[in-house]
Amino acid sequence: MTSRDSFLQNVRRALGREQGQPPTSDDASHITLSRDQVEDRAKAIQDEMAARADELFDGLEQSAEQGGWKVVRVTDPHAAANRIAEIARDLEARSILRSTHPVLEGMGLEALLDGSGIGLDVMAIGDATDNDERDRRREKLRQQAIDADMGITGVDYAIAETGTCVLLPRKGLSRLVSLLPPAHVAVVEKGQVLPSLDELFTLQRREFFHENLGSYMNLITGPSRSADIEYQLITGVHGPGEVHMILVG
Repeated sequence: MTSRDSFLQNVRRALGREQGQPPTSDDASHITLSRDQVEDRAKAIQDEMAARADELFDGLEQSAEQGGWKVVRVTDPHAAANRIAEIARDLEARSILRSTHPVLEGMGLEALLDGSGIGLDVMAIGDATDNDERDRRREKLRQQAIDADMGITGVDYAIAETGTCVLLPRKGLSRLVSLLPPAHVAVVEKGQVLPSLDELFTLQRREFFHENLGSYMNLITGPSRSADIEYQLITGVHGPGEVHMILVG
């Protein structure tokens, strides 16, 4: 038996299958599902997110804390803005970038930081149609992200099981706001939380059928960690070393 055959045999044994046995309906991958099956599952997932919103929020809080997030719960976006301002002061931040996620648009953070000496810019490329202008804006934003002390984003989803924030691409938005600054603050609203990654992949499969699947997906589970050097775990090597999650609702 070759090493490949041995590996596959171990996988089949772990799944409780015999050689040549096809997947059952319970363990079929998302690739095998028809469009109608994906639509039905996606609708059921959205219903579950709404029905279990409080439970999933509690689960996210627990798993996120275990994963290294600094988690706080607030009642509304304005309270979230106050908490973000506190974090900025604690970090002695002087330059902040935020994304264009809807939860950040109406929380009044700009007014709250006005006169504080903390600069706040929006990390968005905008609607420039000229390629050269877009390239100039993109390079300027990249440098701003490198120089920023803190990045703030909303999320598209969060995962209760793993404490993960999910950021999907959108027009005019740069993902660097969550990747380059040394500190990242993610704002999660109740109703955005999925039970597990399985549900996320089903929803993304639906986006594929709708021809709306983006070019990337950021899955952020706690601070950046690396053990590349002498197997010593170090935070903040390839991304933010400090991460805050603000739960709103």
